[in-house]
Amino acid sequence: MEVSVRAVLKRLLRRTPLPVAGSAFCAALQICGPGASWAQGAAEPWESGCLVTGLKADGDGFLSVRRGPGSSHPEIARVRNGDALFFDQRKCQGKWCLAEGGAVSGKATNIHGWFYTAWCEFYP
Repeated sequence: MEVSVRAVLKRLLRRTPLPVAGSAFCAALQICGPGASWAQGAAEPWESGCLVTGLKADGDGFLSVRRGPGSSHPEIARVRNGDALFFDQRKCQGKWCLAEGGAVSGKATNIHGWFYTAWCEFYP
């Protein structure tokens, strides 16, 4: 099933404050400002998301998703700028968080693995 990152994020952000207008998150997804509408329902306060951003094209160009929290664990997936990872803030260990779904290359995914948060713009 193909779904836009914007649609997935709208579902995650139900009844949560709008991200700050002008942020990279808003610019990338065009979901902030007058006329932005959200689905009804309430996200839990610990539900959050990471919009992958800041990866350099002349570098690796991807963020590894790993089997465990740390670079010594095997890589199980790769995400790039503009992809989104959803996670429960209670399951983070330091700067590593456990992804429990997301949107990769514009498609919803059930990705499940650990990622380093230095390349994230967080929303709620």
